[in-house]
Amino acid sequence: MKGWIIYNGALRIKKVERLVEKLAQEGKKKNIELKLIKNNQLLPTYSPFGKPELKSLIDLDEPDFIIFWDKDIFLARHLEQMGFRLFNSREAIENCDNKALMHLKLSNIGVRVPKTIVGPFVFHQQNLSDDYIDMVIEELGDRIVLKEAYGSFGMQVYLINNREELKSKILELGNRSFLMQEYIDTSYGKDVRVNIIGDKIVGAMERSNQSDFRANITIGGVGKVIELNQIQKEVALKAHKALNLDFCGVDLLYGKDGEPVLCELNSNVNYLSFEDASGINFSDLLLDYIVERL
Repeated sequence: MKGWIIYNGALRIKKVERLVEKLAQEGKKKNIELKLIKNNQLLPTYSPFGKPELKSLIDLDEPDFIIFWDKDIFLARHLEQMGFRLFNSREAIENCDNKALMHLKLSNIGVRVPKTIVGPFVFHQQNLSDDYIDMVIEELGDRIVLKEAYGSFGMQVYLINNREELKSKILELGNRSFLMQEYIDTSYGKDVRVNIIGDKIVGAMERSNQSDFRANITIGGVGKVIELNQIQKEVALKAHKALNLDFCGVDLLYGKDGEPVLCELNSNVNYLSFEDASGINFSDLLLDYIVERL
């Protein structure tokens, strides 16, 4: 069996490179040949009659499946139009990549999420009235978590402490899409990452950061394996299924009443820290799932 692992050629983050290399190594143990391909090594083209075709800067054999470890939505759509099976699908990745779209998709599945306001669309530069800022603060409070719609590794997420900071940050964003959420103070610097493959929870890790409101390990957080309670399991699986994911990482916050608050889902979940902490081989389980689905 042959497969491709497509990842971003411009990102150049060691953790991503380590992850795809580890996945390829696990494939060898199962007699699965996995070719590592950067998205900028592929040339998606269309014939004069609109047929999608693919050219490459490297020699490639046609794969039986593609593990799409990137957020290049246009390339993913192109590959699906050619008939390739992607893990995760283009639609699932797109719904996770855009945080505003993610919350719209999750708004009616019956799980608790932070109260959210999606910022208005603009062509060039935000120019929001004082009345608009006042309305946001009235809805969400003085302390607000502002997130750019696109961002990874905890980046592009900001804790806003007052009205002037909110106005300044929105102006700084220019025409970048964003959303604003209520600040869950009971979860400052800590969250729960739930790792899922198919319809099964592989395991979970509590992440904590003593010096930042964000718990991401990439920016200094540390993780420890924990056992989930039944409600946490149900919330994570419900969100995973709602976005039609093959695998993902679900991030849960700690609510004031002990109820989990769904923060977000990650289609391109980096599970290496979880593997190190738990001893569970996520790569092996993922490949088993893919073979079973094929």
